[in-house]
Amino acid sequence: MSTMNDLDLQLKEREEFYHRMAEEAVEGLKTIQAVRQQLSGNNNEAVDEKPKRDPIQDKVTIRQLLAKKCQEGYTVQVKDLLRKFGAEKLSDINPKDYEELYYSAEGIGQ
Repeated sequence: MSTMNDLDLQLKEREEFYHRMAEEAVEGLKTIQAVRQQLSGNNNEAVDEKPKRDPIQDKVTIRQLLAKKCQEGYTVQVKDLLRKFGAEKLSDINPKDYEELYYSAEGIGQ
C-alpha cells in the first residue's frame, strides 16, 4: 500500500508542477501580448500625431522671448515683427502663428 501512496503523491506533485508551469506560461503570453500591443500603439501615435501644443504656454514663452529682445535693445525690430503678423501687440496674433513668430523672434539681433 505504501508504494501506491508514494506513486499517488508523486503524481499529485507532478500535476501541481505542470499546473504552475501552465499558469506561468499563460502569464508570460499575456505579458508578451501587452508589450506588443503597446509597441504597435506607440508606432501609430508617432506616425499619425504631432505633439499637442499648449497655446497659452506658447504665448508665455513668446512673450518672454520678445521681452528679452526688447531689453537687449531690439524694441523697433520686435514691433516690426508684430506688424508683419498684422498685430500691434502679442494678444492680437493668431495662436496658429505662434511657432513662426517664435522662430522669427529668435533671429532678431543675430
